Amino acid sequence: MEQKNLPLDQLNLGPIRHAELSPALIARIASLRSMLNDVYSLPMEQWLDGFQRDVHPEREVTWWERLAACYSEYSRQHALGLKDKKAVFNVMLGLALGSTVNDLAQAALALPVGSLNEILSIMGRV
Repeated sequence: MEQKNLPLDQLNLGPIRHAELSPALIARIASLRSMLNDVYSLPMEQWLDGFQRDVHPEREVTWWERLAACYSEYSRQHALGLKDKKAVFNVMLGLALGSTVNDLAQAALALPVGSLNEILSIMGRV
């Protein structure tokens, strides 16, 4: 499949595939939102809407839980200001989405010294 780059305003949302999510899944999503609210602040309605559009919402929630676990592990070990928290999260998100370290070189400059190697280590074992 050919990859195309489109402006964000030209992207269309996929259809709602799950009119309702289970109460257990909604609780997991609420927990994710709470864990990531400082660095990924979306209203709960947007979190739910996104998962309702996923073909496999359980699998997608598990993906986000892994990312949140990595972020939480790193954050517990470091006293970070909001700017550093956002930089760490953005690098982790990029890596989780398949970006390479080279792709994230500019973003990594915003991290405290040594952070990128530590992030890679955490993401490799969580």
